Amino acid sequence: MSLPFGATMFTPLESSLGGLMIGASASLAYLVDGRITGISGIMGPFLRGVGQCEPMKDGQLWKLFFLTGLLLGGLVNLANWEFSYPPAPPLHAARYLLAGISVGIGTRIGKGCTSGHGICGLPRFSLRSWISVPTFMAVAAATVAITRHALKSDGEYSPQIAEVQWPPRWEYPLATFLGSLVLIALCVLVPDRYRIYLSPFSSGLIFAFGLGVSGMTNPSKVMNFLDFGGYWDPSLAFVMGCGICVSGPAFILAEQLGKVTKPLIEGCKFENPPKKGNYVPLVIGASFFGLGWGLCGLCPGPALAALIPKIVTGVWHSWEPDFGMAAAALLIAITWLVTDRVVVYLTTVTQKQGEASAETEKQISGTV
Repeated sequence: MSLPFGATMFTPLESSLGGLMIGASASLAYLVDGRITGISGIMGPFLRGVGQCEPMKDGQLWKLFFLTGLLLGGLVNLANWEFSYPPAPPLHAARYLLAGISVGIGTRIGKGCTSGHGICGLPRFSLRSWISVPTFMAVAAATVAITRHALKSDGEYSPQIAEVQWPPRWEYPLATFLGSLVLIALCVLVPDRYRIYLSPFSSGLIFAFGLGVSGMTNPSKVMNFLDFGGYWDPSLAFVMGCGICVSGPAFILAEQLGKVTKPLIEGCKFENPPKKGNYVPLVIGASFFGLGWGLCGLCPGPALAALIPKIVTGVWHSWEPDFGMAAAALLIAITWLVTDRVVVYLTTVTQKQGEASAETEKQISGTV
């Protein structure tokens, strides 16, 4: 049987190791710095702070080092480029642009994506995350079903399960996994004056390694995972499962001991985003994100890690879809910032209207 362009192999070993590294990155950031590793929640506020000329210290400095590690790790993954950065799916340019816009809007309104709500939110037993993840998964799967099977815009995808990659490509995954263990050990052993820089940089680097090793930087692999009724590659279930197996104990331990212990770096506190409430924007945002994720298989973490490599491979192979994927990554960031401005404006207007209404009622009550 001939396979369509973008057909991927089922890689349980590689994807499991990648998931372990992503979970280790989230655990390192939380236990050492007290930070939630939600990529959109790191990227967006950092860019907003840069635009507002915030001083490069404290949380802004942490985000800078994390994002630097994420981008550098994405470049290191070029050593595994055939698996981490195969040619992007030959989708129409407008589809990549629409996907980037949808993901940017969704991650700002819904306040999270696969990393923040999935790897971090689910093991925190956040009700918001337990609503968000099924929502964006369902919307993404429906998007893939419509584009691939109803509209047949991606070619012919016959129902089948991806063939297992055997023997596995173990050299790069094992090397990055061992390197990640060394970085974690260094973050634990070095003094705080070095740890405040090394920890976020290592978290970003390990996160990028996990994305490249697991196949999350390959949009075709992501969309194949979401294609439950067609060409299904279950690899990403191993990414999420193994990631939570590592991050789960770290978050549970921190939540249980949070009142009597603090992150490893002196002066830091555990971030504790709300676990309940504000459900309407959450579902709307998760739906937008799911739409974008299903359209081209990109979410903020893989998009940032693959940004520079995709420009490089696009030039090297003269493959235009790689540039479309890079453009989608940039649009995620730009749209997040634009959406943030709109959300802040609407929130401010609503608050002023509420204050004015309360003042009017107070005056009426006083007159009566």
